[in-house]
Amino acid sequence: MSEEIDELDAYFENKSEPTEGEAVKLEHMMMEKISVSPERRKLLRIVGIFGKTEKQLKDESGLNDFFFKFHMDFLLKEGFLKLEDGMYRLTASGISMHDSVC
Repeated sequence: MSEEIDELDAYFENKSEPTEGEAVKLEHMMMEKISVSPERRKLLRIVGIFGKTEKQLKDESGLNDFFFKFHMDFLLKEGFLKLEDGMYRLTASGISMHDSVC
């Protein structure tokens, strides 16, 4: 019995790593998504150089639970924030973004 080839699986198997130019373009697109969002800029500013707990971030940002999770998931997934020992901290990319837009 032969295995059926799924078009989606075939696409992902043939997809290679992005070139340096493509990677830079993707990074710039992510930076733009942060810089145009006042909520994301605010979260980066609140985290600052010392870091904050989730409760501190929620209290200081004033965001409801849905929007807090939405923006934090984005910032974590894209590598601008990290969670260490219960504290949210800026990554190297987060520090660069913080210095640029906050």
